[in-house]
Amino acid sequence: MALYDEDLLKNPFYLALQKWRPDLCSKVAQIHGIVLVPCRGSLPGSVQASCQFESYVLVPTEGHFQTLDGKAVVIEGNRIKLGAGFACLLSVPILFEETFYNEKEESFSILCIAHPLERRETSEEPSAPADPFSLKTIEDVREFLGRHSEKFDKNIASFHRTFRECERKSLRHHIDSVNALYTKCLQQLLRDSHLKVLAKQEAQMNLMKQAVEMYVHHDIYDLIFKYVGTMEASEDAAFNKITRSLQDLQQKDIGVKPEFSFNIPRAKRELGQLNKCTSPQQKLLCLRKVVQLMTQSPSQRVNLETMCADDLLSVLLYLLVKTEIPNWMANLSYIKNFRFSSSAKDELGYCLTSVEAAIEYIRQGSLSTKTPVRTLRDLATDYFSSSG
Repeated sequence: MALYDEDLLKNPFYLALQKWRPDLCSKVAQIHGIVLVPCRGSLPGSVQASCQFESYVLVPTEGHFQTLDGKAVVIEGNRIKLGAGFACLLSVPILFEETFYNEKEESFSILCIAHPLERRETSEEPSAPADPFSLKTIEDVREFLGRHSEKFDKNIASFHRTFRECERKSLRHHIDSVNALYTKCLQQLLRDSHLKVLAKQEAQMNLMKQAVEMYVHHDIYDLIFKYVGTMEASEDAAFNKITRSLQDLQQKDIGVKPEFSFNIPRAKRELGQLNKCTSPQQKLLCLRKVVQLMTQSPSQRVNLETMCADDLLSVLLYLLVKTEIPNWMANLSYIKNFRFSSSAKDELGYCLTSVEAAIEYIRQGSLSTKTPVRTLRDLATDYFSSSG
């Protein structure tokens, strides 16, 4: 189920639902219901205003669900099963689930499904398009790797034994040893002739790299992150002292615009999950989700490309001060030094650079309730220019 991901805020079906049936969007939030959204790749060139949107809004009833136009639906595991009222009693795969909130903080669920509920008989069920961020959890990784992950366990066990003997060595030593473990496991995976053919496709190769890195990091996280935390303990203590002195900071003090303040509570909740992530990839995905939440507002749609650097920096500064994460420096060091599977020049890399800029600004002691917005803009321009 979770091997596919997309930005639902850009999904044509969800955008059409909001445009043509805002009444349904309000109703589903009031009843804490569910909206079914077909994935982008399964949709026709355009979504018509005449689409039966009521069939995609589920109301909880006893033991099952009912659509707003009276059709029966059952959710079993990772599938939607259509019942009385539908022309075809299909079983539709659920790709992933997200929780959304309206301006009143009323929640509702969105289930991204593999295809529309009623399709032409000649159409073929599309495969979920590859996405560079599709592996999110260790469960996703285990499902993706299947039996191949068993080949890594012996290497990981050997790493655990060796680490105890070399625990006091330099950071550079541990970076190299983890990279060597990752490389060895990836090479083992690619000995499979079928996977070697698949690896010729860039998207598949990227998924394999991510899967191996996340699997390895999950099993050695307690060792490596504890080591990094010890190395960065004094820096974290100094950083926390500064953020504690800024607890009276208000959004207006650093120029956070109203359209970005709307989702700060949700972004804080998401950011609070950072220390539950066990790999650099997962931690970066957490930061990416935070940025996505900040660019969602009830009045307009913005995205990471159109949100200017100083706006992004202002919100990140506020979140860093207000979210109780005691080990920002350890997290930053872990992500930067132990991410091997992806290029830094991608969207996740930009999220990392943005957080680095905000952390550095706070460390310099430049943030206060009298911080001019112009100073933030200058800092953002300088930092992002120097980061390439």
